[in-house]
Amino acid sequence: MILKRLLTAILLLGLLLTAGCAAGMQQDQDTWTLKEEKVITFSDGESADLWWRDYSVDEYYKLADGTTLLIIQQPSGPENVSVAGVENFADLGESAKKAVLSYYDERGLLYNTQAELEKAYAEYRACKESGTEYHKRRVSQDVAPTASNDKIMCFITSVLLPVGGQTVQELRLGAVFDRETGEVISNWDLFTLPEQEARQMLLDVFDADAALRAEMEAALRPEYIILFPDNLEVTFPQGTLPSQEHSYGFGLDYEEYRDALQSWAIPDNLD
Repeated sequence: MILKRLLTAILLLGLLLTAGCAAGMQQDQDTWTLKEEKVITFSDGESADLWWRDYSVDEYYKLADGTTLLIIQQPSGPENVSVAGVENFADLGESAKKAVLSYYDERGLLYNTQAELEKAYAEYRACKESGTEYHKRRVSQDVAPTASNDKIMCFITSVLLPVGGQTVQELRLGAVFDRETGEVISNWDLFTLPEQEARQMLLDVFDADAALRAEMEAALRPEYIILFPDNLEVTFPQGTLPSQEHSYGFGLDYEEYRDALQSWAIPDNLD
């Protein structure tokens, strides 16, 4: 059995958020275009404007003094996103593509821009009061392929949210689609067991103490199950388990749990 405990808030290699209070600010020489004035007004009367930057589709929210409070990166995927060794959206048929796109369009963004602006401004005020310099916060949402076979294609949605300082919170959600129709498949249907038995099996794998197991049982959602070529991963996002400071998760080896999984639920390993 492969058991992985993910005890860090940053789960995607190479992604780093620079935010919070710190000294020094890089000078910006790019050309800016004002998209909308006063997109939000805070309780103290200060407001933020929405700007675009040359050669970028990201959204920049700036205060009147030029401080960039928040950058909302342009969401990506499932189109035009490739991962080495994994089939991608382009490998689906046209009808399946339409259904998958419809699913993600209907789900929309998993963060609230106004709430993120409010949190960013609160941190800006705290930095100002302490005499330190504020560094812009970032938010992103990306969809990428994770695994596939002749029956299914799987994707992960990764949402990165600023927490403060130099830290970032990641929300990871998995989705499985019928590759012929594009219809979403419930992650509980991946198992040969009834849902309740599948839930208990996953918790048994982790072998947590009684208190943590109770938290996991209450928090577990099918979207927290993500299929990769080598293993099935279950990840509890930061904040879903009261006793844990960071994200928490584990992986199941397909070979060891083959009897608990539908034969069509085990992805191909293309490496």
